[in-house]
Amino acid sequence: MSSPISSFSKLSITQRMQSSRGHTRGHSGGKGKGKAPARDDDLSSSDGSSDNDSEEGHDEGTDVSWTGRLFALDHCRQHGTRYAFQIAYAEVQRYSIRISTTDAGIPTCSCNEKGTCRHVTWLLEQLSRARMDGGEGSPVTPYEQISSMGLDAVCDELHWELREGTDSDTEETRWQLNKDYSNSELPRQTRGMIKERLRTVRDIMATLSSEVTDDFRPDIFDTPDEISLEDQFILGDLEHTLATILLKDDAIYHQLNIFVPRNTRATDYFRKMGLKAQHTLDLLDNYCEVGPTAAGQQHDIIWCAQELNGIVDAIGRNVIERQPLSPASREEAAKSLVSILRIVVKERNHDVYQNTQWPRRRPHGEPSIDRNLYERLIGTHSRANHAGGHFILKVLQDLPEAQPFVDDLEEILRVLKTIGWGPAPKPYTEKLSAIIAQLKRGSGPSTSLAAGQPGKRPASSMERKVKRMK
Repeated sequence: MSSPISSFSKLSITQRMQSSRGHTRGHSGGKGKGKAPARDDDLSSSDGSSDNDSEEGHDEGTDVSWTGRLFALDHCRQHGTRYAFQIAYAEVQRYSIRISTTDAGIPTCSCNEKGTCRHVTWLLEQLSRARMDGGEGSPVTPYEQISSMGLDAVCDELHWELREGTDSDTEETRWQLNKDYSNSELPRQTRGMIKERLRTVRDIMATLSSEVTDDFRPDIFDTPDEISLEDQFILGDLEHTLATILLKDDAIYHQLNIFVPRNTRATDYFRKMGLKAQHTLDLLDNYCEVGPTAAGQQHDIIWCAQELNGIVDAIGRNVIERQPLSPASREEAAKSLVSILRIVVKERNHDVYQNTQWPRRRPHGEPSIDRNLYERLIGTHSRANHAGGHFILKVLQDLPEAQPFVDDLEEILRVLKTIGWGPAPKPYTEKLSAIIAQLKRGSGPSTSLAAGQPGKRPASSMERKVKRMK
């Protein structure tokens, strides 16, 4: 017969924050369902429980509330004429740890243990899971690590709850025990929750591939209604199989989410979008040289301009949706934008068809904006310009991490002011001049997310709170 507490290995402690105003928040979105696979060495089962599972503790009243004491039902079963219930019980002890520049940078704990206590050791182990960008020269103390990444980014990556405002101290944390399961109970999740999970899975898998997230396996992720939760293994398709497993198995999903964290995925996404823009231009060059492809694809100026506008819009949208982002990730976004703008201004201001060797039939009355990429994207205010006269600039103005590229932007502005054919509209050059001045006033990407700094736009609460599947 197994020990009465052997079944408790599948139980985990989770937390919720109960406000004095009656609302509940928590790192699990109020669901409290941390999942983990069952252990192979767990020999307990309902049939092995003792008959007296529930026969102790009857003197304890059920209407008494004990602060810091946790109960949870592990399992129940019937023994003849008896109903047996096995419960788990635990107590919570709270300790306060402070990390600051004082005390030689060593964290202090409210416990009375001598030396580096187990509570500090545990916290430092958790912080070590938050990956930093930068490589050599990265901060080594916990305070420098948090300051460099930003407390929001650390909490977001480790799935910790961040309390804000002067009212946060009045809110109490309510602890409870929940049982861990190996498979997600997807039928109980809302459609929106499943779609959010799919987006994260697609982002993780795309980061581990050569594809950009938006283009990765549309046959799987653009038709979520066709995903079968019963067929977990798809023969001959590793990616489809892995996507299904990540959707169903919370333990594997959360582990891979830790190994490929948010900022790693964001940096990779912005880098790949820059590469996608270059590939788009290469397809335009190939079209101008040899004509339409065998499949009849016409990668002309009109198509190229639409693709570049879509890439820029996607970068801007992801800068917001992926908040909070590290300065390094946001700088990668700025780098891709400046690179696209530099190429369009300095290398794409010419008639692409003037030296065409294949027999292209020029449409009657073809406007110059259909033959000149720069003029279509920047040099005109016509309806054909889907960028609305703000190509790149609308997104770039909210990225103070573009400061390292100020010299490039000044060179681009100089070219714009001296262009003879299709000069940039005055509002465009004035906007670019304002962005350059704003970047010069800023104090650099390391502090770019701080509110109240010149040239900075602090992220709104809606931008910071990105929905996560726990």
